[in-house]
Amino acid sequence: MPEKYLNGFLKNGELLFRSLSYFQDYEDTDRGDMFEGARLYKPTTGLEITKSETGEKILLPEATFKSHISTDDIFIFCTSNKLSNELATNFKSNVCVEITNIAKFISGIRGALSIRPSIKDKQLIFGEINYYSINNPPIIDWALPEKIALSKLDCYRNQSEYRFAFAINNAWHMSNTKQAIDFGGNRVNKIRDKYPEKKLKIGNISKFCKIHRFDIT
Repeated sequence: MPEKYLNGFLKNGELLFRSLSYFQDYEDTDRGDMFEGARLYKPTTGLEITKSETGEKILLPEATFKSHISTDDIFIFCTSNKLSNELATNFKSNVCVEITNIAKFISGIRGALSIRPSIKDKQLIFGEINYYSINNPPIIDWALPEKIALSKLDCYRNQSEYRFAFAINNAWHMSNTKQAIDFGGNRVNKIRDKYPEKKLKIGNISKFCKIHRFDIT
């Protein structure tokens, strides 16, 4: 993080959870991902579909199967599993905070969620991001919002991301996934003035944090 946020993070445990839609539309390719909140499948041999009426199979060479979730209703806080000069430079951040007691950190987030009446669903999802190849079948992951929220394409593997996420409006429910077949074409992101976000305070966390600084000039 930039050093200007360090004191608030350590002394108050100030965490900004941004919606998946924010990162989906973010133009910086290091921070943004136009496929955030989606699970894609594009086999090298083409996407095979079956007509339900006749059982006829059709091969769509350039098609991509896409299952996506409610990106305005899922909020994430992103960290990394590695200490890296490259990441510090890419994210324009001269400070990295190493969390030495992850259990206390998670407990703090859960406690902050428990006292927020506006957040009805108190379920906190957390874990390492599953980086996948677009050629690999999604098996059952396409139907599970929490699996989609913790997955990204292989091209982001160098970030070694560890993510914390919670949801509103029943966004974790299996019925809150939508599927489509994409035939390509250029997508133009329409950047909004505001995106949903949630700020949590989990209290002083300085006792289980270690500070690292980088020269990114």
